[in-house]
Order: sequence, then C-alpha cells, then structure tokens
Amino acid sequence: MAKKTKKLKEAREALERIIASCEAVEAGRAEPFSIPVEHHIKLVGELFPLWEEPEDLSLDARAVEAISSVIRAQSEWVKMRSTRLYRDPFLLEERIRELSPEALVAIFLRAWHPVVELEQMTALSLEMAIKYWAELPLRGEEGPELAEAPAEAPPELEEGEVLTEEMQEAMEELWEELRKRARGGSVRYWDFITADTYAETVRRAYLVSFLITYGYASLEVDPLSEELILRPRRRPRTKPREKTTSVAIPITYEEWLEHAS
Repeated sequence: MAKKTKKLKEAREALERIIASCEAVEAGRAEPFSIPVEHHIKLVGELFPLWEEPEDLSLDARAVEAISSVIRAQSEWVKMRSTRLYRDPFLLEERIRELSPEALVAIFLRAWHPVVELEQMTALSLEMAIKYWAELPLRGEEGPELAEAPAEAPPELEEGEVLTEEMQEAMEELWEELRKRARGGSVRYWDFITADTYAETVRRAYLVSFLITYGYASLEVDPLSEELILRPRRRPRTKPREKTTSVAIPITYEEWLEHAS
C-alpha cells in the first residue's frame, strides 16, 4: 500500500513538472521547441492507468491541455518565420561581417528611399504677392506721418461696426444658402465651400469663418465619419453659450482640386 502511494505521489509530481514547463512557454520564459513534447505525451500516456481519483484525472487533463498549448506555440513560431522570411540573427551578422564596405554601400543605395518634398508657386499666390507689393507705399513717402500718428483703433471698431455693409450682405446671403442646403440638419464643410474656381472657394471659406464667428452657424466634427460639418442656426447667436476654440483650416490649391474633382 505504501509503495502504491509513493508511486502515485511521484506520478502526480511528474505531471506537475510537465504543466510547469509548458506554462513557462506560455509566459515567455522558455522557447516552444525547448519542451520535449513527444516525451511528455508518452509519459502522460504511461501514467494514465494509475489514476482513480477525480483530482488525478483533472491533473491529467491539465497536463494534456498544457502540452497542446506548447504545440500551438510551436506551430505559430514556424508560421511566423516562414511567412516573414525569417533569418537567424547570428547568420545575418556573420554574412554582414563578410561583406566589403563597397558591397554594403551598394546594398544601402538600393534600399534607400529618401523623402522628397516639392514646393511650387501657384498663379493665385503670384497674383496676391504682386498685389501686396503694389499696394505698399514707397520708402520715405509716408514715414513721418506714420511715425507721428497716434495708435488708434479703426473707426469701425470704435463705432461697433465690425463688418462693412457689403460684407454683411454677402455673409447673410451665404447664411441663407447654408440654411436651404442643410434643411434643418447639417452640410459637410468641404461640400459647402467648394466652388468652380479656387478663388471662389477661398472666398466662401472666408465668409463661412465669419458665419461661425458671429453665431450664424457652428462648425462640428461628425463622430462617425470624422468630417467637418456646418450646422446653421435659426437666428444669429449674440452671446456664446459654450466655450469656443479657434480652428485653422488650410485651403490649399491641392485641397481644392481634390474636392472639386
């Protein structure tokens, strides 16, 4: 009886060692192929006739499951290295050491793909630059007057008239267009400002910025598409109810071409 008890104890310890070694692979402390899977399977099969208690059968099942996890890890290891053209780091290091500096430079040049950025002037930017320089006063022409003039706010700001009458009319006209296109909902920002020409697109974006600033509409981000959307209000809001944030939206010529096509 004592001999049988000792044998059962040793068998249980053997299963526990198998389970511990397999769990080391799952925890990343051992390599999958360092486990003698065939030996473990054979040992589990030899010990199986000894089990009579449910606890022993449960321990046997745990051992089989642990061995299965190691086999799965081995399969994934082989699959990963075969699909990624895996090479042993030691062999690669030895191969690199054998190459001459000239061969290394040739390999580097074949694999090198530098990032190149191209910037160019557009017709609109040239026109704006010419207009800017043409409107600048000549040197010495208005220097004394500018130096002696006191720093005052523009008349519009003093009188509370931030927008000119022409600007106000253009803004309200665009607001009416936005309300009609939205039909009580919203319109995608780029769909609304994009026009047949780049200059008109920039003009519409400029007016839309005033619509948002003066409470005629709100600019939001669609949570699903993550696109900018415009939502017109029924009447202009004089006092903001929520905290506002300035957003810079670049209107480049390339962006216009992308949305206009």
